[in-house]
Amino acid sequence: MYILTNSIELKLVSFSELPAWDRFVESHAKGTVFHTTAMIRTMASTKRHSPFAHAAVDETGSICAMLVAIKVSTLGRWADPIAARSISYAEPIFLETQNGRNGIAKLVQYHDSYMHRRTLFAEVRPFFASPEHANPLVLQNYQRYGYFNYELNLQKSTEQLLMGCDRTRRQNLRSCSRRGLIVREVDPMCELDVYYAMLSESYCGSKVPLADRSLFESAFREMPSPVTRLFVAELEGEVVAAACFLVYKRRVVYWYSGTKRLKGLAPTTLILWEAITKFADEGNELFDFAGAGWEGEEYGPGKFKAKFGGILTNFGRFRKIYAPSKLRCATSAYGLLRGWISPTVERV
Repeated sequence: MYILTNSIELKLVSFSELPAWDRFVESHAKGTVFHTTAMIRTMASTKRHSPFAHAAVDETGSICAMLVAIKVSTLGRWADPIAARSISYAEPIFLETQNGRNGIAKLVQYHDSYMHRRTLFAEVRPFFASPEHANPLVLQNYQRYGYFNYELNLQKSTEQLLMGCDRTRRQNLRSCSRRGLIVREVDPMCELDVYYAMLSESYCGSKVPLADRSLFESAFREMPSPVTRLFVAELEGEVVAAACFLVYKRRVVYWYSGTKRLKGLAPTTLILWEAITKFADEGNELFDFAGAGWEGEEYGPGKFKAKFGGILTNFGRFRKIYAPSKLRCATSAYGLLRGWISPTVERV
């Protein structure tokens, strides 16, 4: 697909045809693990997930912009017109040149033309702040919605990190220690069944849909350690919580976690603490809590994440709604069906 822009020919090319894709991600200041070919392959192997990953290249074949989005079919492809959405787990990236700006504009237009009949809406979840006047999404009529996150500077001593936690978190840690709770880092693929069981139990209790097991199997295959890191908490030899983290370019992303509900114990607090201190010791720079809720709404996990001493950010999320009436109906239906489509756990 060729596009003439200011007399310069740009070509939109799939990630699979660009050997330099990962080098561009690695060298770009805003390149993240969610832009990498390993993550794209992970999503391609995940049930009900279809990646859309293209770059704009100039006449020399050099990449000047790229966009990665995932079409998520919540109920299966038969229900795409009323349930599918396009999610970009990181913002599109581009060179600060005329070619880069032209290329990202064309990529967003190409994405929207592809997705608007296949999904209800597109959502972009940025990792970084961007001025609205120069944001290519705003320029393509995406709407910004306030969305919080916490980011923790890992370039501190263990004592400084501990003092950054609130008193309740420190009490949780002491309680876990007294009760004999321990945290171990484990081989993700070997412990996949245990990990997914923890996720299923948590998501079932919260009545929230959970990604298919194939997401994690694919991630552990395509992105082995040191990118995917899995920690488990054990009490008397039984796993009671588990959490996975993604590590790339010295940024640690808190990905998916699950826990049993134990009276008087907070195993996820201990996992996070042990992971944070270990990642800090390894020389990583930033711990990303991966979301703390929409602006103006109460969100329990956001309150929990706030207690670890991170800095509150509001880089927002950007949406373009392709089918407003269908989205309203789908939102209402989700409220009624969320318990049905969340995981079920057999209890003894």
